[in-house]
Amino acid sequence: MSGETSESPTPAVDEELVESFEIPITGHVVVAAMGGGLLGTVAMLPVLVGIPGLLGLFRTGPVTEFAGFASFFGLEPTVLLGIVLFGFGGTVVLPLTFLVVGAFMPPETPRYLRGATFATAFWVGFLPAFWPGADLFTTASYVVFSLAGHWIYGLTLGFVLTRTTGLPQHEV
Repeated sequence: MSGETSESPTPAVDEELVESFEIPITGHVVVAAMGGGLLGTVAMLPVLVGIPGLLGLFRTGPVTEFAGFASFFGLEPTVLLGIVLFGFGGTVVLPLTFLVVGAFMPPETPRYLRGATFATAFWVGFLPAFWPGADLFTTASYVVFSLAGHWIYGLTLGFVLTRTTGLPQHEV
């Protein structure tokens, strides 16, 4: 044995891996993210709408209120417009936002779990926006089902993006 001390090369290898893992945001990545957003939106609907609907907890009023900002464009808020805007947000707006901020969210690994972190952040805004203002059971059910639905959305978005193109990693 020599008197030399050996240093572990692991940190240098890890730094190399992180640096070489940069994925640019290309058209292919955007389409993959939107596909993940569409699948996530569809996957969350049974938990966000289906189960509460079967329990008699779902109201269409909040969906119509969601479309309220369409009145700025001279459109009448309707349930159908609310559904379209909800789908647009889940398929286009949120996936594009995730492409930008997902690289900076925890956890470091597995990377697809960043989708759940992202969805939880948006759930915090969703929660008061659609607050049911009802009895304790309805309110507690709303909190549980809406959080579970958002986690399903985020996990689906993160998983699809990670498996198809990888989650873009970029510097600010």
